[in-house]
Amino acid sequence: MGNRFPTASRRSTIADVASLAGVSKGTVSKFLGDGDYYIAEATRTRIAAAVAELDFQPNAIARGLVRRRTQTIGVIVASVVNPLYPDLITGIDEVLGSSDYTLIFGSTEGSAAKEAAVVRSMQQRQVDGIVMASVTLRDGEVSQLVDSGLDVVLASRHLKRSDLVDAVVIDNEDGARQAVEHLIAHGHQRTAHIAGPQDVYPFEIRRDTYERVLAQAGRSVDGLLVEAASTGQEAGAVAIERLLALPEPPTAVFVASDGLAIGVIEACARRGIRIPEDLAIIGFDNIWVGAMHGVQLTTVDSRARDIGREAAQRLIDRIENRWSGDATEAAPELRVLPTRLVRRRTCGCGSDTTDGAERS
Repeated sequence: MGNRFPTASRRSTIADVASLAGVSKGTVSKFLGDGDYYIAEATRTRIAAAVAELDFQPNAIARGLVRRRTQTIGVIVASVVNPLYPDLITGIDEVLGSSDYTLIFGSTEGSAAKEAAVVRSMQQRQVDGIVMASVTLRDGEVSQLVDSGLDVVLASRHLKRSDLVDAVVIDNEDGARQAVEHLIAHGHQRTAHIAGPQDVYPFEIRRDTYERVLAQAGRSVDGLLVEAASTGQEAGAVAIERLLALPEPPTAVFVASDGLAIGVIEACARRGIRIPEDLAIIGFDNIWVGAMHGVQLTTVDSRARDIGREAAQRLIDRIENRWSGDATEAAPELRVLPTRLVRRRTCGCGSDTTDGAERS
């Protein structure tokens, strides 16, 4: 007669536990869940002993079907190749590492359709919440996610409406102001801007700030503003070629992201344009590549790791509050972290003054 219980080659199941404890599978499921079910103490003792004897480890997703939660958090970013996101994900993972939650990762590659598909997939996996660092969804679509019972926190992204979901961002307006004012302080009369895709709100803020600061300084932006098709290096190279083809090319450029700025540097190297002698450059993000000896990109620190930590903690707090049944849930909040300009070589400053960099 065969063994009733699993051998080393097979994982134990709820049915195995139920058979050994002499109870139904439903009773075992209730024992493993976090609902308020009455189970006689003697029955609990038998089930606990069976779980220990079989070394039963319930599958998190299967257990979530009983508990209606899975102890998983989805993280959605715009691109796996963007050097900004590893820092952000590291910050998230640092918080999850000291909790009972695990991470499910998805990338949208900047596609609204793919973003919607990734969100649907995570909903089907019954994640307890999502940290979104890629937002092409409109306000109403994000609102529908929240209305469906899913906790959402935006990281390094936010919506024009700040009352829908929690968001953790850096001060995009002040960061862009510091960058443009620093180039003006270097004496540049023709400062261009390579803007990021304008369906991403932080890029819109950076562009608007550039225009406002130059207007306040009495400088024209006519012909000096180019919107990049994406945030990749190639898009940066294409954008700077358009600016360099002007009858009067700019002498400085504020670039909406470091990924774009790296593309600008590469295009300038191919054309023999000296940085910063012929063209001063300031990026935005402070990715690790920019600090390399051969790059030394002046940039605005987007504090991706700090944003990841705070977004993850805020999401966990939301989830735990909901499952505790606390009716006094706080209203969504926009958390804005201060930033600073990291001065290196590409703006015309002679050395890396990352530590203790001054504000403009």
